[in-house]
Amino acid sequence: MLSGVVVVAATLAPVTASSGVEPTPLTGEVWASDLPFVSETNGWGPAQRDRSNGEQGATDGRTIWVDGKSHTKGIGVHADSAIRFDVGGDCEFFQSEVGIDDEAGTKGSVVFAVVADGVQVAQTATLTGSSDVKTIYASIDGAQTVDLLVSQAEGGADADHADWASAKFRCSGDGVAAPTTLPAPPSSSVYASDWPFLGVPTNGWGPVERDRANGGTAAGDGPALKLNGVTYAKGLGAHAGAFISYNLGGQCSAFTAKVGVDDSQGWLGSVRFRIFADGVEAADTGAMYNGTATKSLSVNTAGANRLDILIDNIGDGSDYDHADLADARLVCGDGATGAAFYTPPATLPAGMGKLVRTEPSQFWVTPLKVVPVDAAVTRMMYTSSDRTNTQIPVTGQLVVPNKAWSGTGPRPLIAYAVGTQGLGDTCAPSRLSDGGGLEYENLFIAGLLAKGFAVVLTDYQGLGTPGVHTYMSREVQGRAVLDSVRAALNVPNTGLTTSTPIGLTGYSQGGGAAAAAAEIASAYAPELTIAGVATGGVPGDLLATADKLDGTLTVGFLGYALAGVGEGSYGVDLNSFLNTKGRALIAELKEECVIETVLTHAFIQSSTLTLDGRSVPTMLRDPEWNQIIGEQLIGNGRKPSVPTLVFHSGTDDVVPYGAGLGTAQRWCAQGANVTFRKGILPGHIGGAFDYYPTALKFLEDRFAGVPVTSNCSTI
Repeated sequence: MLSGVVVVAATLAPVTASSGVEPTPLTGEVWASDLPFVSETNGWGPAQRDRSNGEQGATDGRTIWVDGKSHTKGIGVHADSAIRFDVGGDCEFFQSEVGIDDEAGTKGSVVFAVVADGVQVAQTATLTGSSDVKTIYASIDGAQTVDLLVSQAEGGADADHADWASAKFRCSGDGVAAPTTLPAPPSSSVYASDWPFLGVPTNGWGPVERDRANGGTAAGDGPALKLNGVTYAKGLGAHAGAFISYNLGGQCSAFTAKVGVDDSQGWLGSVRFRIFADGVEAADTGAMYNGTATKSLSVNTAGANRLDILIDNIGDGSDYDHADLADARLVCGDGATGAAFYTPPATLPAGMGKLVRTEPSQFWVTPLKVVPVDAAVTRMMYTSSDRTNTQIPVTGQLVVPNKAWSGTGPRPLIAYAVGTQGLGDTCAPSRLSDGGGLEYENLFIAGLLAKGFAVVLTDYQGLGTPGVHTYMSREVQGRAVLDSVRAALNVPNTGLTTSTPIGLTGYSQGGGAAAAAAEIASAYAPELTIAGVATGGVPGDLLATADKLDGTLTVGFLGYALAGVGEGSYGVDLNSFLNTKGRALIAELKEECVIETVLTHAFIQSSTLTLDGRSVPTMLRDPEWNQIIGEQLIGNGRKPSVPTLVFHSGTDDVVPYGAGLGTAQRWCAQGANVTFRKGILPGHIGGAFDYYPTALKFLEDRFAGVPVTSNCSTI
């Protein structure tokens, strides 16, 4: 049984007292025109059964025609009109096509409404003689009386000949009222497959499947969702004859989905998708066949309390009618989605690590969108703080494997701090992972997911959100990592809780961010149950790293740091240090991602960028800069309170080996439990391939409670 969402309705036309006519129990599909009227008022003459509105006689109307289609059944009325039926609680739905009868031409202007037991369950917008026909599919579950109301809209009642065409009740005859407890509406955007249905859906074969195509008679036995060669990780799989409902509670602005007949049926199958918001048709795909181009639906549900999805057979038999609602989403909360998601609202929730908004997302292992991970993926905006402790919005992505966790205890969550992406907003990992470009670390992240770990990634400050990305600003990056964990634990329906064991990891910029998070966690986020930290390629000493970068393939990273630490985090006016060429370079870097930077700005000597001709590393040793750079030194009076791995390639060509080794030594000097490993694969990139399996084993052991002894005495 499906329950409607009630909204108090104004009476659109007077209804006379009941005539005392008692209808017999209703079952199946019952034409409204075949039932007795308990009461009736009409703006001109009587309401006519199976005819359009006529004159003063009961049968002097014409054949019902609406939008070029004739109907042998229905009720013709004239505004203002009200007809009451006694359905005795036997019916679940009222269905009708509605509009101005074609005999009125382009004239006429009315509003149709359906009221069940005094509560409005459907109301159209104003319909004129020029409007397309609308379909009403209203939930009346358990109602004793149903009123069909038509009111004048614009310009008086002339020509307001309105038709309830092919109007019928769908009845089980059980006389049972719908349950009064409704599932909560979404407070933020979600995949439809991740949210509770309103009641139990009907389906033409087996159950409606979540994140699978329609299968056999058991839940979860369908194949992957696939439309025209594209596989989708999320969505609903149904069969013609399906009816699926959601309680929106007025919280959602849109329903979106990609629809069609699933590829598993070969060249067979034909369906029609119709979407109803508060009982009024909001979208109709028309007939779709296997091989018909996938259709993208974006249905306006603003203010609607209820969403209904009806999937019909188109009249040629229901065999093979496996219908997919791929990537189906309920866009809720403040409604920001896509590119607009990254624009923060005017007011942020109080506190750090608080969710601002979420939306369903996807995580692709490659930018070709061939291999999506089997996981629930959520893009999120959350609160963090900048260097001055001012609250800021930061975005990120949470990925939770769909496969049940098979390890001991709760599923762990790993905060994965990504390496250098660039400064452009399009470089945000949550955009790249969703198919917006090349996120080069997704292969490694996929390895963590394959182990069953949940993973949260931060975009850091200013990467996607307003402002300059604060690249290599130590404490700001660490806070963004820790607050991403706080936010992830509050994303609903993930199984993550405050007792979830947490690991931190990252390489290169991400190694620095994870290291910064490790050494501030006990003071900044003491409530988090961090089991261990793994860091690799850590640029723990920015001055030494600047010396290494100048004039090399990756000298652009030096420009990133000037913009990120200097301008973005400390508000330094770079124009007072850089010449015209240097200023132009920084402007270009702010719009670029890492691959473009390496390809277009390699081997620049930084001395060609400054006003006084000195190199940037030399400039950074001036007192004004030296204090700023000194504050980024990792291990300067701070240490991790949990076991921590520091890994560095002995031949790193981007971040000097001494920067990583020095980080470990400074922590060791303060008594931290540090494991240092020297990588054997050459270069910074080679070091990454060496690091990841080492980091994975280190974190697995920490989650398993395996003791670890520091090797500080040997480094």
